[in-house]
Amino acid sequence: MKTSRRKAPASRSTRTRRVRGLSALAPVVRQVEIPLPAALRKDRSLEGGGLALVDVEGERLMLRFLRPSLAGDAGSTLTEPEEAALMKGGVGQVSEEDTRVVDAQAAVAYRQLRATSLRVQEAARRLGVNASRIRQRLAERSLYGLKDGNMWLLPAFQFRGDGLVPGVDLVVRRLPPDIGALAVARWFSNPNPDLCTRDDAERALTPLQWLMGGNPSEVAAELAAAL
Repeated sequence: MKTSRRKAPASRSTRTRRVRGLSALAPVVRQVEIPLPAALRKDRSLEGGGLALVDVEGERLMLRFLRPSLAGDAGSTLTEPEEAALMKGGVGQVSEEDTRVVDAQAAVAYRQLRATSLRVQEAARRLGVNASRIRQRLAERSLYGLKDGNMWLLPAFQFRGDGLVPGVDLVVRRLPPDIGALAVARWFSNPNPDLCTRDDAERALTPLQWLMGGNPSEVAAELAAAL
């Protein structure tokens, strides 16, 4: 089924993904949109929700819980307001097993992200500049980095050969400053229905594929700003 191009990204509160069985940073194979229960739509404690555990029961999907895209990279345990809001909406409590599954997958993915990231000196050699220039670009947010103690790590997804992915600097500048590194890496690596090939198939591309294909970086930057 062909996915229609949309002018603006859909609300994160309606996007759901099946968490079980996903490998670290693997693209989502299928993504569907289901409306939130009416009782939850005005609940501010769920604003920014971007990740959900969904169970399939026959021909029905059961939404178990929402999380804000692991924005803080600090696990997925529900807060008390979230638990109360979901109970009010008729969504059952999250089991300890479900919580362990999500927490374990997030921990593995985050370790992989850190292990494959470049240190400042490595990034400087890759780009042919000195380390102070890399730190300057981190400060101005034309490179994306995460802090590991007192040390900066630069995720490898933004590099290509001896340079950067074309236009990635424009995109990372538009990322919300409070979104977590794991959520950023997943966004860059997952197909986005608003970034499609320019042919009859209209295949969804990842933001990285979009940029590598020479497409306008401003389009991806606009989507990044809406995360």
